[in-house]
Amino acid sequence: MTSVTLISDLDLEYLSMEYKWLIVVLVVLSLAGSISWVLPTPVQRAQARIRKLAMQQGVQVRISKLQGPREAGEIAPESHLATGYGLARSSAASKGMAKSHHWEIFRARGLNTQGLPAGWCWNRGADALSATQLQVLTQLINRLPEDVYALGSSPINVTIYWHEKGTPEELDELVAVLNGLLDQSL
Repeated sequence: MTSVTLISDLDLEYLSMEYKWLIVVLVVLSLAGSISWVLPTPVQRAQARIRKLAMQQGVQVRISKLQGPREAGEIAPESHLATGYGLARSSAASKGMAKSHHWEIFRARGLNTQGLPAGWCWNRGADALSATQLQVLTQLINRLPEDVYALGSSPINVTIYWHEKGTPEELDELVAVLNGLLDQSL
């Protein structure tokens, strides 16, 4: 009887050791998973690098809710979080603009495309720009990186919305377009 009890005690001790190691391994894996979940992905690191470069050039980077235009076949326009890169207008330029100077365009199959290049449509302010200003806007749009999907202007600032998949060179072109929008009072 004692020999059976000894074997059973040894088995329990051995099983107890296996469970301790199993628990240690699970805790270590849990910690490793938590750490990898918190670390930024390569895409997030690239976005942070682009945002930092933009802010060094005086660009304001903001994430806000953006409602797109009503596209062909849609009942209601989509709304989503968007990353906007903007430049503020000078106070003198702001005072010279009408308070109603608000326009917004999207790269979409929208219903109102009057005066815009193919693939772009108005979300608001289709009558805010003259024919000459629309020509300048078209030239600026043609310089934009491919992942830019919206532009907006108000008496306070100009903003470009994009997916931030660009290179530093594309960021420089984006900033040049923002400055062009300011310079042309668009």
